[in-house]
Amino acid sequence: MMKKIWKLNASDVGIFLITGAGDANPKGAHPGKPKRFLQVRLVHAATGIEVQNSSPHTAMNKPEAAKLKNAIVNELWLELERLVAKHLRIPGR
Repeated sequence: MMKKIWKLNASDVGIFLITGAGDANPKGAHPGKPKRFLQVRLVHAATGIEVQNSSPHTAMNKPEAAKLKNAIVNELWLELERLVAKHLRIPGR
């Protein structure tokens, strides 16, 4: 019989996102992608454990920023899951 793998419950995790944008080019230059940055923080409500990461301030459009946000959240989710499992002493994690 296969063991169920423990996973975090999404309702127990708060996801906080800070975004920012600036001008890509000085006045009078050709328009380009604005420079954006993202900071993502995940907090497990029951234990108070949190993880965070941010992107560099680089030129990207909104779809690229959304894709980057999803990648950062997925990476942080795994890290938070590992830390919470360790804190709660869940075997096999």
